[in-house]
Parts: sequence; C-alpha cells; structure tokens
Amino acid sequence: MRFSIQDDMTHDEPVLVKRGLVEFADRFTGPRNGRDIGVVLRDPDGNVGGGITGYAIWDWLQIETLWIDEGLRGRGYGYQLLNRAEAIGAGYGCRFARLDTFEFEAREFYERQGYVVYARTDDFPEGHTQFHLRKQL
Repeated sequence: MRFSIQDDMTHDEPVLVKRGLVEFADRFTGPRNGRDIGVVLRDPDGNVGGGITGYAIWDWLQIETLWIDEGLRGRGYGYQLLNRAEAIGAGYGCRFARLDTFEFEAREFYERQGYVVYARTDDFPEGHTQFHLRKQL
C-alpha cells in the first residue's frame, strides 16, 4: 500500500482521524462517555442573548464557549448559564470542570465562580495570554 501526505481532507476524513485516536486512547482510559452540553439565554420573543457550550468527557466538564451579548452583561446571566452547565455536567458524573479564557475576556469572572488558573499560554495570539482554569464540582 502506498500513502501520500495531502492537505485537502474530504468532509469525512477528519472524523476518521479523530475516531482512530479515540479508539486508541479508550484502550488506556476507558470509554469517554462524551455528551454535548448546551444552554441558551433567550428573551420572550426567542431572540438569543447568550449561551454556553461544552461537553462531558470521562468525569470532566469541558466548557468550550460562554457568551453573553454585551448589552446583557453584568446582570447575572453568565453565572446562571455556567451554574446550569456545571449542574448538567455533575448529573453526567463530572467531578471537575475546565475551560480556557484570555486576559481580555473573563478570567476574573471565572475565578469568582471558583475556577483556578493552572496554566497559561503567552503570546497566543501574539501580545495576549490564554489562561487555562479548572474547578472541582
């Protein structure tokens, strides 16, 4: 069999690559038992004003995105969304949560919610710092 390195993946090929890695890793870690988590903030007319996305994997909640429309910030919606996502994760057996944020985003907000910085990536992107935080649920 002959292989060649190409940079034009088809739609299905990233899925195949990820599946191969997951199948390999699961032999060492046990099943991931992954579940997507999403909570949305809507007004009475159904307009989206924010939301949170993430997933439960093993016994961890991975927060991917938390966004609140700028005009709605400071009203406790971020806390409510994060709290709800953490409760859903705990219901799936998560004992810990982790997330990433930048110095221009919400580090202080997450620290007020009990998250602790465990690592940082400087100059990602250049001139900025990404913080990696975790919390015991």
